Amino acid sequence: MGRLPVIGLILLLLCLPLLGCAGSGPSPTPSPTPLLSGGILVTFDVNGETYKIFIKNEQTIAQVYAVQRGESQASIPSGKLIKGSVWYNEPWSWHIDSEDIQMAEVTIELCDGTPSQVEANLNYWVDTVGRFCPWNAKIVNIEDFRQSPLA
Repeated sequence: MGRLPVIGLILLLLCLPLLGCAGSGPSPTPSPTPLLSGGILVTFDVNGETYKIFIKNEQTIAQVYAVQRGESQASIPSGKLIKGSVWYNEPWSWHIDSEDIQMAEVTIELCDGTPSQVEANLNYWVDTVGRFCPWNAKIVNIEDFRQSPLA
């Protein structure tokens, strides 16, 4: 092996840790996901589309679990729409108020729709309708964040 390949190898080995060359070392750690606390995160399916609501209202939390157990017919989530994305409701650029949410048996047709319909006409939904209450919503997952994992 001549001197040139050895020098190239030495430069390569020095480049990796010191210069941060592409492919060297571990990838940067993504920023951590904000922790949720004091409520439940409920995933709903509406005609094949999903959206999530973080619910802090204790009465509504009890209603969600009653629906899940088959003890309640109040299966329609009805909540105040808010512009702005939250990490847990991606890819949508809106979310539901964590406190202003109820489970209902019947709602007006005006607030029935799908997450993509809300997204496509967000100003109308937020400014005119004000609430989202999809009649075909089905609970597909509940994550409980009411207790600290360190407790």
